[in-house]
Amino acid sequence: MTLEAVPSPLPSATAAAVTEVARAAAQSDGVNPLSERTLLHLDGEHPGDVHVLAYEGDPGTIEVSGLQSARNLIGYGALSPDGSAELVVTPAARRQGTGTALLRMLLDHGGARLRVWAHGRLPGSDELAARLGLEVTRELHFLRRTRASLPEAVWPDGIAVRTFVPGQDDAAWLEVNSQAFADHPEQGSWTAADLAERLHQPWFDPAGLFLAVDSASGAVAGFHWTKVEDGVGEVYVVGVSPNYQGRGLGKALTLVGLHHLQEERGSDEIVLYVDGTNTAARGLYISLGFTTAALDVQFGPSNAS
Repeated sequence: MTLEAVPSPLPSATAAAVTEVARAAAQSDGVNPLSERTLLHLDGEHPGDVHVLAYEGDPGTIEVSGLQSARNLIGYGALSPDGSAELVVTPAARRQGTGTALLRMLLDHGGARLRVWAHGRLPGSDELAARLGLEVTRELHFLRRTRASLPEAVWPDGIAVRTFVPGQDDAAWLEVNSQAFADHPEQGSWTAADLAERLHQPWFDPAGLFLAVDSASGAVAGFHWTKVEDGVGEVYVVGVSPNYQGRGLGKALTLVGLHHLQEERGSDEIVLYVDGTNTAARGLYISLGFTTAALDVQFGPSNAS
């Protein structure tokens, strides 16, 4: 096995090989090993990203086409500038030290700020983390809801709802998102480039991004961004400006999106992720028929503050 750490961007053939490794792992494990952010960052310039590649034998050779072959890629690790990380090993290469080697290299580059995700908390993830002195620092609950009746949304006085207009609402959405998730490790740090990257994804539908607007000032008070991919609906992200919290706006936004997914998009299954510390949101989702389907955990060095 050979390991190498490379900066962004990955060669196209290598990015495709990573996607294939992730697909094989997801098919075997029943859970996606890499997040949307990591998959989006396989291509293009993303300064500060580090890609760790594990090959069976030597790294890929140059083919006749001039592109690097990555057909012998057996594992991959991603490290973002904020220290969050993920890794995946193709099923056929597991229990041979590949995961340990990838995690050691991620630790070498991330140090005390490393926070590595274990999606689905599969067997062996706790063992691997403990072996390298890592402990759980965060939990992310994956919730699921099947088709059932829903109450109607009740809007606070002075609030109207409309859908997002690309090019018009970008700046306002980013401002509310940063305010609503000021303490969130990933969501609150979105930039215009992060937003644009997602607005150009095949699954993006402006009719599924709802904005709650202050009728008097025109200010965006909150939003519910829904997503449909492979027939499954998702509560992609719900955010409410601190200036409008405590008025039931979050519940109303959640409901308008759920009605859209279930009735207009025909989703029989709706999923979402919610941080383990967000007990209020978890309570709301459970009251609307969601149940916990899986648990993602984030590990970090045990001596980190």
